[in-house]
Amino acid sequence: MEDYSFERLDAKHQNAVIAIFNYYIENSLAAYRDKIVENCFFENFVGDIDKYPGYAILNSKKNVVGFCMLEPLMPIDTFKEVAEITYFIHKDNTGMGIGTCALNKLIDDARNLGVKKLVANISSDNIGSIIFHIKHGFEEYGRLRKAGNKFGKYFDIIYMEKMI
Repeated sequence: MEDYSFERLDAKHQNAVIAIFNYYIENSLAAYRDKIVENCFFENFVGDIDKYPGYAILNSKKNVVGFCMLEPLMPIDTFKEVAEITYFIHKDNTGMGIGTCALNKLIDDARNLGVKKLVANISSDNIGSIIFHIKHGFEEYGRLRKAGNKFGKYFDIIYMEKMI
């Protein structure tokens, strides 16, 4: 397996990160938006970066092959032990172990922040992500049925959790 490295998200990763995100917007239900985003949307990925880490995932050639981040479930102290995870891997690099590397990195960071539970929300159409999370110890804790409609298709949002 190729070695991957993680760099804190910053402006130099903006174009690659937005391109990866826009691919999933245009081609899948993994990203919920139905219109591509402009580069200024990158600010949404780095807004809490001083408190919650976000990374560009680089291959051995230093190309961005994905990105990942932790976010607060809710930005109040009552929920400081719960964080939401997000990751998107470049379409040509899925199934290569990058998601597992990203999850392990985020678990380590979450523990260092005092987080005890990770949550993810996943489109019911994203079977690969659902299987990935189950394989890594996540369990479904809720489902919002027919929550979204994209490409003329309704989908559920599946909520998954993992104690760490």
